[in-house]
Amino acid sequence: MKRLLALGISIGVLAGLLTWVGFSLPGAATAPVLLVWVGFAAWALFYAAGGGTGGLGKTVASTLSGVVWGWLIVQAATAAMAGNAAVLGVAVAVGAFGMCVQAAWKPLAFIPGAFVGAACFFGAGATGAAVVAAALSLVVGAVLAFASEKGADVIEPLLGRKPAPATPAAHRHA
Repeated sequence: MKRLLALGISIGVLAGLLTWVGFSLPGAATAPVLLVWVGFAAWALFYAAGGGTGGLGKTVASTLSGVVWGWLIVQAATAAMAGNAAVLGVAVAVGAFGMCVQAAWKPLAFIPGAFVGAACFFGAGATGAAVVAAALSLVVGAVLAFASEKGADVIEPLLGRKPAPATPAAHRHA
């Protein structure tokens, strides 16, 4: 329970800061460069990938590859025939295949990260600006997740400490 409390405190503080900063940046309402929801997706992936430096590496590499796959899917579908759902379907099928087989290469072996990265790109608007916003937000979210884990490592031992016995007033001034 102490670990969950420590994580809750650490994640809560950092998630609040991410939200505050993300919604305070210029253009946050119309053209956000830091997408808070995308950061949260990366945060979840970090823990799903096992946390630590390994989870950070898996999350960043796989989600960024997913953003690239998403961009390639849009480019292929747009070049082939704008507005044709069948062409888009084929492009998505090829991209999904690619996101799976790239997992043979250890740095990209976290398949969920690739799919979430592509989904975040699509959700961000599937434009050139979406590449930057999704990629930046995924990296920021993963780094904050790593920081939240490290913060919990510091907080957890403090939760189990018993307070030092109070020194009677008469002895403090002796």
